[in-house]
This record gives sequence, structure tokens and C-alpha cells, in this order.
Amino acid sequence: MNKILITLLCSGLCLSAAADIKRGQEVFKINCANCHGDKGQGLVGSNLTDKEVLHGSSKAEIEKVIKKGVLAKAMPAWDGILTAPQISDTADYIKSIMGKNLENGFMKVQSTVDSFPRGSLEKPYLIRTYMPVNGLSDDLFPNHGKGKEAPKYNHKSGKENPKKMIKPIAGLPATITVNFGSKLSYTFDTLECRLLYTWKGDFLNMTKYWGEGTGGSRKSFGYIPEIMGDVQFKTSGPHPFKGPVKFKGYKKEAGIPVLLYSVAELELSLKIKPGEEGEAIAEYRSNADKALSLNLPPNALAQSGKTENGKLSLSAEEAKHFTISYKGAN
Repeated sequence: MNKILITLLCSGLCLSAAADIKRGQEVFKINCANCHGDKGQGLVGSNLTDKEVLHGSSKAEIEKVIKKGVLAKAMPAWDGILTAPQISDTADYIKSIMGKNLENGFMKVQSTVDSFPRGSLEKPYLIRTYMPVNGLSDDLFPNHGKGKEAPKYNHKSGKENPKKMIKPIAGLPATITVNFGSKLSYTFDTLECRLLYTWKGDFLNMTKYWGEGTGGSRKSFGYIPEIMGDVQFKTSGPHPFKGPVKFKGYKKEAGIPVLLYSVAELELSLKIKPGEEGEAIAEYRSNADKALSLNLPPNALAQSGKTENGKLSLSAEEAKHFTISYKGAN
């Protein structure tokens, strides 16, 4: 092969790899830096640049951790939130910083995170985080696994101590929680694919998780934020739809999150926004090609179809686009 051609091919491959790393760095900054530091040096999450490798150093192993998470250590699963190319690029970036052995920033990096995040009607704030169970019945969470005790991790040494075991966190991992200012906040469970609860007033106090001022002042293992407003709606009863569920991520329409998931063969999108009195107005769209029946919790009112004994019946046409209003605490 011509030497010039070989040189051009090698240059092209190098440029492609560099582009993958650059894209991965941007994904990392947006989604991972709050826990792992802006350069991967570690904050509340582990140092990704030191010599201690906890879950493997190959790209495939790194991708697995990103996709599946490590729930015992509050590392959420990103599969369904990040796309496959984003996960691949992020893994490339993490591999590029491994071995740099940067000084852990847990005690020294000044936090720029506001521990009292807030959105608005014009620009809703979305966070993927642990949330309180909020008194909901265990029956509502058939897809949640049961955590086990795990060795305590030391962020300074980067090592686990098998002599000190920590108990699972008593919260809901990997929820999507959204705030529209004082009018409405809601929590959606991505494992159960259902709206769990809503509240009005102030949003979340993240101080136990994020700390305040300089990083390191956070409460040990205080991963669950405090709801600051007044709870309005809490779900109950069977899942609205029958069948196995799968969360597929979210998109935004005019800044408002639209949650995407499937129930058996039914593809659904759910856009929730505040009503005039602070109720949650849930707009569902589906690929239904036949009549649909679903369960409604108390204090839920459908704007179409026929409701009887907690069941909403929709015609094939109505099932393609329908709206439910959720108001009032159970």
C-alpha cells in the first residue's frame, strides 16, 4: 500500500478517535462531573484517574458500568438515558484519563453546584437522582431489586474495606424528577414507568448529597434529597397499563421533558406540565391501534373516554392521544 495512503488512513483514524474522546468529554461534563469531578479526579464519586481500578479498565467493562450502574455505591444506570454512541464516547473519554493520577478533588474543589436547584415554567429543571419512597407501598415497585450490603469505599485511598459493610440506601434510585418552579414538581420512576408523586412549593434540598460551599461537607451516604414543598398527589393501586415496562429515555418539546417508554407492545410518550391550580396535567400519546383500558388511581381524572370503578376505557382513536389530570394527596 502507498505510504502516503497509509499515513492518511492513520491520520483519519487518530482524528476519529480524538473526536470520540471529545464528544465523550462533553457527555461526561454534563452527566458525570457532579459526582466524579470535572476531570474525573473524584468528588462524591470515585477518582477515575488513579491507579485503583474498581470495575475493570477495558472499554467493554467501562461501558457495562455506565449502562448498568453500581447501585450499591449510588452509581445510577444510564442505559436508556444516554444513547449507545454517547456511552461509547464516554467510555473512550474515561479510558483517555485513566492513569493520569489526578489529585482527588473531594476536599479541595470548590463546589459550583446549587444545593437548592430550581426550575421555572419557561425552563423546567430535570434531575436524575435518588428520591424518597415518600410512604408509597412496596407493592408499587415489583421491578426494583433488593440491595445487599457492600464493602465501604474510601474516597481518599480509592479502596474498599471488606471489614466495614454498608447497608443499601433506602430510596428510589434513578428516578426522573422535574420542577416547574413553585407550581409543580413531580417524580417519575424509570424502573416502574409510572408517575409516583407530585408536590407544590419549593423543590429539593440536595445539601446532604451535594454538600454546601466546598465539596466534602455533604452528609455521609446522604444520597436522598429532602422534598421541600407540600405533596399533592401520590399514586396507588395497580400500574396504569398491563404488561412488562421498559424506559427508553426522554426528549424535550419547547423545554418540557417528554418521557418515552413501552408497556408490552404499546409505545408511550408522557408529557407532564402544571395546570391552572398546580395539578399535574399528563398528556399521553401512544401507537395504539385498538381500544385501550387502563387503571386510574384515586384523584386522577381523564379528559376523554369513559371512567368506571377506577378503570378508564378509551376507543382506538382516543387511545392515541389522551390526557389525565392528577390532583390531591391520597
